[in-house]
Amino acid sequence: MAPRFVTMLLFAVYFTTTAAEVVRLFGDTNFGLGSGSWLFEFSMAQFCVNTVAFDDKASSAQWGDLPQTGSFPNNQAFIAFYTEQNCTGTEFPTIFALNGIDNQILSFMVWKTSDKVGGVAADPRNRHPRL
Repeated sequence: MAPRFVTMLLFAVYFTTTAAEVVRLFGDTNFGLGSGSWLFEFSMAQFCVNTVAFDDKASSAQWGDLPQTGSFPNNQAFIAFYTEQNCTGTEFPTIFALNGIDNQILSFMVWKTSDKVGGVAADPRNRHPRL
């Protein structure tokens, strides 16, 4: 496997804040549905979400209802997409092929106060059914 280079390339998030934050990953570039999509709902910034059901399949992403403000310059919050699980590896914006990471996204996180992971969502593959 070739070494990965960490590059900071983030987009500011400008959306209205509501109860559920939403990120949708698409299997096609430019948000196309031909190869499927996966919707992730969560409610915490600084919380890493692994894309286990859609690993290495995402070509683009859209999001909504994410924090508008944070602790970064100009009171901005950001979203980062990572090429490794647990929000490590390279971070990139929404159309992944433009940055050479098409079909390589394994996790994402909303940055409100820093780029530090405050927690990692449970892997749904490891959940046990209730008896």
